[in-house]
Amino acid sequence: MIKVLKENKKVIFLFIFFYILIFCFNFFRPIDLDLMWNYGFIQNVSKGLIMYKDFNMVITPLYPALTGLFMKILGNNMIVFYLINSLYALLILIIVYKLDKKIIFPFFIYFLFDTTPGYNTLTILFVFLLIYLEKNKKSDYLIGLIISLAFLTKSSIGIFLALPTLYYIRKPKKIIKRIIPIIITNIIVIGYFYFNNALFDYINYAFLGLLDFRSGNGNFNIITIIDLLIVVYIIREYLKTKNFELLYILAFMIMAYPLFNISHSLTAIIPLVYYLLKKHSKITNLFLKVAPIFILIPIVSLIINYAICKPRYDDGLFKYRYLQDEYMSDIDALKDYFHDEYDNVYFFLMESYLYKLSLDIPINEYDLTLKGNMGYDGENKMIEKIKRIKKGSIIIVANEFQETTNEMLKTQASKKIYDFITENYSSIGQFHKFKVYIK
Repeated sequence: MIKVLKENKKVIFLFIFFYILIFCFNFFRPIDLDLMWNYGFIQNVSKGLIMYKDFNMVITPLYPALTGLFMKILGNNMIVFYLINSLYALLILIIVYKLDKKIIFPFFIYFLFDTTPGYNTLTILFVFLLIYLEKNKKSDYLIGLIISLAFLTKSSIGIFLALPTLYYIRKPKKIIKRIIPIIITNIIVIGYFYFNNALFDYINYAFLGLLDFRSGNGNFNIITIIDLLIVVYIIREYLKTKNFELLYILAFMIMAYPLFNISHSLTAIIPLVYYLLKKHSKITNLFLKVAPIFILIPIVSLIINYAICKPRYDDGLFKYRYLQDEYMSDIDALKDYFHDEYDNVYFFLMESYLYKLSLDIPINEYDLTLKGNMGYDGENKMIEKIKRIKKGSIIIVANEFQETTNEMLKTQASKKIYDFITENYSSIGQFHKFKVYIK
């Protein structure tokens, strides 16, 4: 063992360096809502809440379940959250290194900027695992298991990652071997939710809710056209080369749909970047020649991130984490107004998870009222739930309809729910950037 470590010490130090940089780069970035929702899901699981039953989310359960288990064991705070997610990202780099060690450095430079903690990192890991397993002709049972795990992380990606298996349509035994672990793992998950009285909720939020998500969050623009051109390029490349890994790269492009924006698209092409770096060795060699210069890019970005964040230290539930001044002032205003008395207070805000986690208030199904995250016909059903809130309850909304300027989230806020609250309940004042209503 010691001999192996000595022989590979340069590689080991390289990956330790990668891991530290990934952790630091993300830890000191300004916090965003997508990250907070992922962190909130994991917090809920680590506290013993049942997914879909006790709180709602649109993704399938593997990422919060797995990461929540790790946090339960290692520690329930944001440092552990970032450490775990940095490990997922590091595993991707290790697999890419195994696939082609020559491209690891330029790939890392691109990949680093898209390692924000969340379920997308886990799906990227599964894509590269599938490419590696196919390339090395590994067990079909294992490939089927990875496809199933991808499905249980994000259902749409898992479904499309299963499509390359149709290539073996003339080898039914091979396909059956891949289907068996998919069936077994999903039966286990279905059984878990059934015995926890959450099976209908699981189906409703994780699958039926996607109908609302797609209809309410389509965002077609110039990026849509670019993504379609990339798809055409991948198809043409596959027809020329018959390179099987291109089928997985094409399948992963589905994650850009239906939120066609820069963030989703840059993530969707990560496997394609790997392929292009392999194909165009001159680019890779250029990166290697000027490696000391390019390593400054993530370091300078880290410094800029920290400067932009203008953070203040928060020693509450976000133990060891910095929050932007904007969020800290919001939290201070809520504390001053409610004096830590939050019984029968309901938050209908984009930032509900962030505020409630920071104020140590339990999360519930009212805290993520975004289109597509409330199950089938979710807006109308949520309004019916609001009607059943007991009289005297306090409802907090934004001063104006909170249509965020973040393009990725812009259309997800529910104006229908906002209008119902502001038109049907009595306003009792406002403070900071919040309006207060009473039922």
